[in-house]
Amino acid sequence: MGIILNPRGAGGSGKTELVRRILRGYGWRRGAYSSDGGRIEPLYRPGRRFPFAYRLQHPYGGDPLVVIGHYEVTSGGCDTIRVNDGGLAEVARSACAFASSGHDVVIEGLRLSSDVEHSLPMSQAQHMRILRLRTPVWQCARNLASRRRAGMSAVSTIERAVVTEYERIEAACARLRRHVTVEDVTFDEALARAESLLGLRDAGMAEARVGGKCPG
Repeated sequence: MGIILNPRGAGGSGKTELVRRILRGYGWRRGAYSSDGGRIEPLYRPGRRFPFAYRLQHPYGGDPLVVIGHYEVTSGGCDTIRVNDGGLAEVARSACAFASSGHDVVIEGLRLSSDVEHSLPMSQAQHMRILRLRTPVWQCARNLASRRRAGMSAVSTIERAVVTEYERIEAACARLRRHVTVEDVTFDEALARAESLLGLRDAGMAEARVGGKCPG
């Protein structure tokens, strides 16, 4: 049985970038999976232009990884799973099914970050870990302003919305802590923790030592 890894955070906290870093650890590049020899497999659903998920072979022989949602645009993840695709209910069902079949699973998105209803079944049935990004509110607001090309004058308005998101996420994580491990981490700590849980960090360092390289 695999694990379900769920980064959570307000808009602009770095959730999508975190998952992109994890994907790169498995060899993923945007649009490059068609010629990778089958190591990276986009999984499609009828009626969707972009993949519903990606299945990636572990670079060091560990469990394969499934990342739900697509990452072909700036924003990605489970927020790309629309209501007519099944929404968060289908995200939870698919995550549990993949984990039960021996895949590690990564799920992230803004809607998912404050969800409890669909997260509880995953936390009770599977080995789930939540990495709650504690990126400062002001940094989230600046990141969002830059992404939206809104200018610094919009930062204070965006910051108020981020504070509301923080409160919803905190309330959701407080309810879930009774059922699942919730780790409050910085972006760098989240990346290191994800790499460790997925078997990328230790295996990569061991391979570097065998190859006579100094791990970075």
